[in-house]
Amino acid sequence: MSDAPSRRDFLVYSGAAIAGVTLGETGRRWLGRMDERAAGWRDRGIETFAVSVCRECLAGCGIRVRLVDGVPVKIDGNPLCPIARGRLCAKGQAALESYFDPDRLLGPAHRIARGGPARWEPLPWKDAVALAADKITRAAGTPDGIVVVAADERGPEAEAWTRVWRAAGARLAWTPQPTAVRLRPRLRHLTGAEADPIFDIEHSSYVLSFGAPLADDWLSGVWAQRSFGRFRRGVASSRGRLVQIDGRRSATARKADEWLAVAPDQQSALAYGIASVLFRENRVDRERLASVAGNLGNFEHQLLTYYTPDNVASETGVPVVTILRMARELVATPRPLVIVEAGASVALVDAVLSLNVLIGAIDRRGGLFGRGDDPLPERDDAAAVLRDVAEGRLRPSVLVFADSSALRALGGPNRPETLAERVPFVISFSPYVDEAAAIADVILPADVPLERWHAMVPAAALGAEVIPVAAPAVKRRLDTRDTGSLLHALAVAIGGPVEAACSWTSSEDLVRAEVKRLATAKRGTPFVTTYETEWMQQLESGGWWAQAADSDAAFSDRVLASGGWVDPYFDAGQLTEALRGGRSLSFPLPEALPSAQIAGRATGADAAAEPPDTRFPIALVAFQPAVAATSGNANLPALFELLGQPDGVPWSLWVEIGSELAERLGVQARTRVRLTSAHASLDVMAVRVEGMPAGVAALSIVPGAQTAGRWSRLIGKDPRRLWGNDPAARACAVQIARI
Repeated sequence: MSDAPSRRDFLVYSGAAIAGVTLGETGRRWLGRMDERAAGWRDRGIETFAVSVCRECLAGCGIRVRLVDGVPVKIDGNPLCPIARGRLCAKGQAALESYFDPDRLLGPAHRIARGGPARWEPLPWKDAVALAADKITRAAGTPDGIVVVAADERGPEAEAWTRVWRAAGARLAWTPQPTAVRLRPRLRHLTGAEADPIFDIEHSSYVLSFGAPLADDWLSGVWAQRSFGRFRRGVASSRGRLVQIDGRRSATARKADEWLAVAPDQQSALAYGIASVLFRENRVDRERLASVAGNLGNFEHQLLTYYTPDNVASETGVPVVTILRMARELVATPRPLVIVEAGASVALVDAVLSLNVLIGAIDRRGGLFGRGDDPLPERDDAAAVLRDVAEGRLRPSVLVFADSSALRALGGPNRPETLAERVPFVISFSPYVDEAAAIADVILPADVPLERWHAMVPAAALGAEVIPVAAPAVKRRLDTRDTGSLLHALAVAIGGPVEAACSWTSSEDLVRAEVKRLATAKRGTPFVTTYETEWMQQLESGGWWAQAADSDAAFSDRVLASGGWVDPYFDAGQLTEALRGGRSLSFPLPEALPSAQIAGRATGADAAAEPPDTRFPIALVAFQPAVAATSGNANLPALFELLGQPDGVPWSLWVEIGSELAERLGVQARTRVRLTSAHASLDVMAVRVEGMPAGVAALSIVPGAQTAGRWSRLIGKDPRRLWGNDPAARACAVQIARI
């Protein structure tokens, strides 16, 4: 029997659902009674397993779903996946709750009227698609008539998404994710190589981290934590040493051997200060670097002139002796490596990559590699585009959301309702009542990840090329559709070049075409054990390839059954090869430290404490906890209990403050304080952090507070409103008072 409710079914339980278009507790129980499988649970259930792909972030970890009588009850890592090897983070395990979320959308719906409380009503798929297609067709002929936003992703489904909307004349924008792709442009600028940076953490002996959340959720979270564990166990030789330079005492800072509290905007100065010591003490191979770098002399002159240890110590508050020690430790250890947060400023990323060049970490074990492919096209930043829309600089007629990632980004607009006021028609593809669906005029809900076909290019982490591939792990439960089918239906309704651009009918078509391509590539293997993967790597390194099945069809079946495909061969000399052309290495030329910052301050702590406005003496920086859902379902109760709140109090935002301020405010356990900026105020719990820079506070940002999800709305006011129209990606001036 079908699990999809009819229109009559809506009337049965809409009184207990949100706006009559979500499942609700009553509807959930109703479906349970109607589910014939539930009756069999009085006896021992039949246990089966299915592979799928976690889509809670862009890491693309393979998962293994345990089902009892076809109902998913547990998610674990796929032991054959080379990214996670059977491990899984909290977000991946909580994805099970998305399938059973009582606030999931039942099916397509449209807003009854704008203004006042949001009210929707169910709409048949045919009518919903026709309504969306009509609005898109009308907007196609106007400048910036259609703006389409989605999380930045690569793979056949992302290519299909791009093809359809480009044919419709839309402006596409993508939400940058904290992956190696964000570091790629700076690596290209430095070395000329078109490649994503690969950091060989586990074989390093010493890691100097500039804000990289290595033990939290860095680049590819499960891979990073696996690498960190091996780094700590000393798989290469002795136990590795980690020095964390961070503006707050993050989980990585707590696990580090040494934590230096340096504000984010001062970290590039410290990195360049370390580089200047390397030059000053002749710890750099100038002859080798001069053969590949055209501006080595200018780079050295800039550092020695402006980034002396004294100047850097004055700017950052880090003692001169510590700067000297870190520089000497870097070159004294056999395999040093410098890493950086993906979302760091351009100046800091340039400084970190330059340090890796100076210490000889390029293309060596325990160092920095490049994994290249075709050049990536320039992409508009979705968060910046939405700010332009919210502030009236961009006036589209139709705004399309694939997900809510851009509305949750620190740089995105903190009042989504202003978008609905500016744009005549908003379309959401989300299956949840999230920030995008909450402002939509028509909702075309896609399947949740456990119900989807998958084929994607995950975030670069290890050298191997990996493509997770899987069929749906469970049957579709509600009246949703796969993204490929949605795009096809819209394209047919629009017609013309848009329909011509759509050569598929469903996501299954897209995935099977990708699997067929992999089968004919004559390289790589379906996901296999670690031993078999390493054996394939040895074969391909010698120019051999062992076919994993008797035919292309059997190969495709194995790829789907195992959860993906991997080509373990890795060219570990791509960056070196890019530099062999001669003098193609281009070092950044950092700007001089402002004289006021050098001569007028004794310490970095004093600098941070000097207020630009006496009313707001504290610099507030934002951070998103590792388990915060930044692109998937924000309405997951398990994650809200794992955010890391003080004293284990769930559904609570918190602000981290230094000892001096805590003493002044009398902060004890579970003390609540009020943050006040020029734009808004917010009541949160305060946490005392020893060693945090004076005059700086760090506020947790948890997305989903403005949605209709019953758990996410418990968070309350969106804390980004403290920033007003400025993005929360930079510091905000506030005052803090105990309440």
